[in-house]
Amino acid sequence: MKKHLAPSILGSFISYLFFILMSVFFAFFYQQTFFYMLVVLELCLPAISYYLSKRCFHNLQPVLIIHPNTTQKGCTANIIVQIKNPTKLPFSSIAATLSFCSFFYRDEDQKTHLLSLRAHSDNQLEFPVTLTKCGLYEASVLQIEGFDYLHLFHFQKSCDLKAQIRIFPTLRVGEIKHEAIYTEGFDEFEESEKKGNVSSNVTDIREYRPGDRLQKIHWKLSSKIDKLMVKENEATSTNEFFLLLELYQPSKDTCALDASLSDVLDRALEEAHSLALELIEAQEIFVFAYYSTTREDFVMSTIRCKEDLTNAFSECFYEPAYETENLALDIYEKSGLHKGTLLHVTHKGVDDVTA
Repeated sequence: MKKHLAPSILGSFISYLFFILMSVFFAFFYQQTFFYMLVVLELCLPAISYYLSKRCFHNLQPVLIIHPNTTQKGCTANIIVQIKNPTKLPFSSIAATLSFCSFFYRDEDQKTHLLSLRAHSDNQLEFPVTLTKCGLYEASVLQIEGFDYLHLFHFQKSCDLKAQIRIFPTLRVGEIKHEAIYTEGFDEFEESEKKGNVSSNVTDIREYRPGDRLQKIHWKLSSKIDKLMVKENEATSTNEFFLLLELYQPSKDTCALDASLSDVLDRALEEAHSLALELIEAQEIFVFAYYSTTREDFVMSTIRCKEDLTNAFSECFYEPAYETENLALDIYEKSGLHKGTLLHVTHKGVDDVTA
């Protein structure tokens, strides 16, 4: 934008100077009062234009709104740049510089938009956007610029207006069943030997009741009698599902070589969200976790309902992605954490590991 300001002002100044010289010439040639008054008026106009424009520009009130601020992939949201002009004077030319960036994918788009402001009005620009990747996106108004009525003076005001929108995966629970969460009902003769199982020493078998953990279901017996049966145990451990999400996203250079890698993180988020919804529908209490490179530690949230999941995903969106594949899993294995049945989620799907 700045590259175009100097030629624009210079052109206006040359035109204004030429008009002044023409008026002086006519005043000198005809020596009439009208031309004298015209010259005086033209000499005063820049000062009047500067004062009125600066006063109006100083009182402008920019506002940035994104509606809605939370939505799902593929839905349309509106970015609204509103510039309130409370004065009685219109403003002929305003340039608003708008930035839109993604926290996960480190993409930034910056554009400058022109508009004229009416007096006593809330003038606005509206941009509909449809985002196809999950994550947190931020719109910013960086600055507004304007010219006086004669286009001889330039005004600039820095802004720090930000608005954020969270894009969640589409709800698709029930479409694809994840076998990993249904294969933890080990045979009773094997349970006591497996580390991290839900229980040991099976003492009784009864019919399934709502609220029972999936890991307690006796799958072999249930398949034989066509009825869900649950194992009663003498002692129950603190084992639970531990959903570990990889925030892996290759660099732009890597994605440029292979376009299929551009949505790696988005696919992992979709998979994790779908799996989490399936666990919630099954009334499973589980831990949602990811590795934070800024904190150099795991961030863990206990998920009991959809609201917990939304909050956990919202917090996850603020984390930067990393370029090392399976970084979270490697650190998890080296840390010695034992959190029950580990569900490792990547763009390739879900792997279950009994910790």
